[in-house]
Amino acid sequence: MSDFHKRTWLITGASSGLGKSLALEALSKGHRVLGTTREIQKAQHSFPEFEVNGGTWLSLDPGNPVAHEMATNIFAAHNIDVLVNNAGYAFIGGVEDTSEDEVRSQMEVNFYGPLRLIRAALPNMRSKRSGNIVLISSGAGFTARPGRAAYSASKFAIEAIHESLSDEIETFGIKVLIVEPGAFRTPFASRIITPAQYRSNGGFSQAYQGTSVEKMVRGMSDTTGMPGWLKGDPQKAAKAILDAVENGHEYLRMPLGADCVTALESKMNSLQRDFDLTRAVANSTGVDS
Repeated sequence: MSDFHKRTWLITGASSGLGKSLALEALSKGHRVLGTTREIQKAQHSFPEFEVNGGTWLSLDPGNPVAHEMATNIFAAHNIDVLVNNAGYAFIGGVEDTSEDEVRSQMEVNFYGPLRLIRAALPNMRSKRSGNIVLISSGAGFTARPGRAAYSASKFAIEAIHESLSDEIETFGIKVLIVEPGAFRTPFASRIITPAQYRSNGGFSQAYQGTSVEKMVRGMSDTTGMPGWLKGDPQKAAKAILDAVENGHEYLRMPLGADCVTALESKMNSLQRDFDLTRAVANSTGVDS
């Protein structure tokens, strides 16, 4: 790889999951990688190969309101070409069982966190008239299943920011990519949070016992080994993301995993069905000539 093609990547939440796999993939291709983590010593212990392969840790919690100022300083000190908003977590629980504070916490990390990094990155990328902004979203970013309302709300919302942004900054030569992974073999499922007031009951109230909410909460919070429904290979996902950035992708959204493809097809069919059933109604509501 020539120096011209080498880029500096900033990956949030780089110590585990897809962020970890992407960091290793980028380093293996000769890129410079800065990885953010809330606890550097913990990350050094759990992911020692990051620094061994040339990566640099930075302390940053995107979910903290001061993250924008800290990120601004990072972008001022480093000539970053690729921002990957990867850090996040999933809150799983029924709408009625979820407190407002729990929804706010989910939005603080999954919505405001990436937004803070984007706003910090744009001045430098605009001045260079180049750059890439990558959001690691989820299949939950286009379909909201039972028990995933707060999580999906955070992903729907941050995808909307990136969708609008892609048009706003196209003139500056900056590309946006929304990655929508399905179920990949990462520790993500083991870090799921459920409603605090019902945690002793498995994460759902008695009213929702035996419903789709219980099924979702139990299924996603099962930490007994690697669940069989996790079919995605994070290394293959990382390679696909890196290839998209390096080759100048011509699409906004990139679903990853066969399960995500199935979910996306189902969503499109559902939207088409609703549209077909309501098209005439929609067209009938205009002012009479």
